[in-house]
Parts: sequence; structure tokens; C-alpha cells
Amino acid sequence: MEAIPSREELIRKIDALCAAEETREQVAQWAFSILSSDGRVTDQVVWSVLEGLGAADLPSTDRPYLYSIEDFKEWRTRLVAAN
Repeated sequence: MEAIPSREELIRKIDALCAAEETREQVAQWAFSILSSDGRVTDQVVWSVLEGLGAADLPSTDRPYLYSIEDFKEWRTRLVAAN
């Protein structure tokens, strides 16, 4: 079972994704493993960002991916603002 990440861990993961230090596929797999575990995410901001990151590698019909770097940055801002 994956441990539920802190907001700081999520920020680091988003930073790594935006800097291309981790691929969309790696981040999506990591987030999905947390979402599908038995852990209980009680922080709704963390839950929402995890859901988005779990879909970071999904294609879109009108652009390469469903979510853009701008989306990731907005999620990061939400994590920081919610602290």
C-alpha cells in the first residue's frame, strides 16, 4: 500500500513533472497506485490533485494530453494556497 503523500510531496512531484525529471506516465502510475490503495485521503485538495495526476498521461482529442503544464502549475498553486 502506498503512503498518502503530503502536500509538500505532491508539490515536489509536480515540480519534477514540469521539469521533465519524471514522465507523465511515471507520475500517473504513482498517483493511481495511491488512489487505488486502501488508504484514506481526507484532504480534499490532495485528493483532487492526485486524481488529476493519475490522468496526467491521458490523451485528448484536440491536443496531445488532457492536462497541460499550466494545469499542473495551477494544481501546485492550489496546494500551496491551501496550506
